[in-house]
Amino acid sequence: MLGHDTHSAFPGDPGVQQHTHAIGAAIWAKDDLGAHMVPPQPGPPTAEWLNSAPHYALHVAADSSGRHRRRRDGHPVWFTVGAFALTILGVAWYVFPHQLLLMVLLGAGVFNMTVGTLEARWRLHAWRTPEAAESGGWPTAVSPRDAQMTFSLIVAAKDEAEVIADTLRGLIRQNHPHYEILVSLCADDTATVAAAMSVARQYPDLIRVVTDHYDDPSKARQLNTALPFCAGTVVGVIDAEDDVASALLLHVEALLVDSGAHIVQGGVQLMNLGEGPRKWFQVHNVLEYFFWYTSRMSYQADVGFVPLGGNTVFIYRRLLEEIDGWPLSLTEDCALGVRLAADFNVTVATAYSAELCTREEAPPTIFNKELGSLFWQRDRWIRGFIYELIQGTWRRMPGRRQRIFAVYILSTPLLQGLSCLLLPLAIISALTTKAPIGLALFLFSPLIPMGITILTQLIGLRQFGREFGQRVTVWHYASVLFLTPLYQLILMAATTTAAYKCATGDTKWYKTGRASEHRAKRPVAVIRQGATR
Repeated sequence: MLGHDTHSAFPGDPGVQQHTHAIGAAIWAKDDLGAHMVPPQPGPPTAEWLNSAPHYALHVAADSSGRHRRRRDGHPVWFTVGAFALTILGVAWYVFPHQLLLMVLLGAGVFNMTVGTLEARWRLHAWRTPEAAESGGWPTAVSPRDAQMTFSLIVAAKDEAEVIADTLRGLIRQNHPHYEILVSLCADDTATVAAAMSVARQYPDLIRVVTDHYDDPSKARQLNTALPFCAGTVVGVIDAEDDVASALLLHVEALLVDSGAHIVQGGVQLMNLGEGPRKWFQVHNVLEYFFWYTSRMSYQADVGFVPLGGNTVFIYRRLLEEIDGWPLSLTEDCALGVRLAADFNVTVATAYSAELCTREEAPPTIFNKELGSLFWQRDRWIRGFIYELIQGTWRRMPGRRQRIFAVYILSTPLLQGLSCLLLPLAIISALTTKAPIGLALFLFSPLIPMGITILTQLIGLRQFGREFGQRVTVWHYASVLFLTPLYQLILMAATTTAAYKCATGDTKWYKTGRASEHRAKRPVAVIRQGATR
């Protein structure tokens, strides 16, 4: 463990002057920001620097020598898929001009096939594209002796008294020599404040607690409250229950310097696969994260639009100050990604390895908000995506491909929910109506990408167990094989609920509880360490 005088937040920092200021927020153990001498940073995010990127989508990739390069986007796959779908519908309209029902069935089949194919393609992006897998790893970390950047890590928490202390004790183990931790709390959340202060008193040179009174508390508001007190050149966001790798910041600095990117998005992984039938849904949630961060995130960076994650994201502080912090949204992370892509055309560098993943828990229940709910968590996420889609900030993105992809990503929950509804109806119709044999067979074609998805889920589950040292049982495989449709049905219900709330103007933000199941049983070993560039 680090002692008080062995790990100062910034070079030359004499320590934290403990005093209280009653300006805006109540600050405990706030230091004198003017006394900090922050060293020069490589690639400062000046206005000229932010605007110097070419006005087309950029992706940070690695060439064969290990150095980073920028490349133009390739031909968008959805143009090909869309043209193929329109061709099928055009031919069908010519052949069956007066058979409305057949046209509707064919349209449903084309829609399901398109959505299923695109999802399967992006899920397999890293597997089918070796260079994407290679460029998606972390670069070699800078040594602590050579580290120059300074980091401010914000932990925004509410009703997290049971987990916040362990999270902070984990964060102080960072190997980077220049960082500070700011814990942003609600003043009336006395239990969490007490738990955080108990750790902050032990490490006053590293941890500061910022509190404020909120009429309508949200993560975005708490992040914005802490932002003015950040002294680091780079701001990172960590969630209250996160287990963060001790070498993460050293790798983040290496990636920022190596890539010249404005933002780094690291990997996040849910850890609790679930034990027994009552937890059947958790393995599906774990695999969603696994494929998102191992494959799909890399594809999104390749296109030029990444809806940022809620944590393990690192942004230059001056860039955050330029846009006045995080948008007040149900999904402030996604909204921030949209805003930065639209107004600044920023470059996002993404990286993933099991060793450096931030580890979290899958919700312990489906519907219980107090204990932690998959359904209500997903409802909030989907509403945030829908509001971003309706708000239209994505229209300001400079590239056509970026805009099209942003529309698809933001509407993905709606598209998947509609596909989940149409697929069984199309199959039932194929079995009960007198349709041409070719059309009837085509209505079953979306089962092909669905089968591919389930197969990759089974392979991914085995890979997850090996990389993270988790025990995978026959029950987990059986849940993926047989209960995937039920899981999709739950997500469709969450989408329906979210769409109704959007239609009625419900923008209420709420959080669900936690059970810290990812900390109950820690893996005994990681069999295969994550790759680095």
